[in-house]
Amino acid sequence: MGRLAFVGGTGAQGLGLALRFARAGEAVVIGSRDASRADEAARRIRTAVPGAVAEGLPNLDAITCCERVVLTLPAPALPGFLDIAAGRLANKLLIDVAVPVTLHDGFFALAPVPGAPSAGELVQAVVPSARVVSAFKNVPAERLQDLDAALAGDVILCGDDAAARAEVAALVAKLPGLRAVDAGRLANARYLEAITALLLNLNRKYRARTSIAIVGLD
Repeated sequence: MGRLAFVGGTGAQGLGLALRFARAGEAVVIGSRDASRADEAARRIRTAVPGAVAEGLPNLDAITCCERVVLTLPAPALPGFLDIAAGRLANKLLIDVAVPVTLHDGFFALAPVPGAPSAGELVQAVVPSARVVSAFKNVPAERLQDLDAALAGDVILCGDDAAARAEVAALVAKLPGLRAVDAGRLANARYLEAITALLLNLNRKYRARTSIAIVGLD
């Protein structure tokens, strides 16, 4: 399947996912605006996961060399990055992880996305030929980075391409403790992002690292 790129992969969520997938046997490429930071993150992965295949590259180079790209940029940076990178992202599998939230007076709220109801729908609108799947929006970054911590919960998948959702489900299956739940259309990503704001408020209240599980499915 080739390598798996993490754009903005030096951040908490990107690095955590890259660590987990490297341990699962995926060859990973860490992208960053700063090549030295990308190299350092890749070295960190190789140290934490002996035998891991991990390389650090500038963001645009990372997406050029990979057909599967995980967009782990901070949500405010996503529109500007898409404007620059849309041509290179065409026809690729894009896994959108971004959650646009704001913190005001100790309360997390969902922030508006310029020109779209959700981050995932923005990615699809800017790169219409891409196979966009929103996923991993409710998995705590701190737990992902702690390789001694067991993962638990469901990863909700939203996308308009059923085959793309199936590919991402196969990736989720490589991470013990997580279950992929196919939620169908990409429009569901807007509700998925709102759940993350709720989880962040729960984390703040209970000093926890919460996730979600969907009950009642076979």
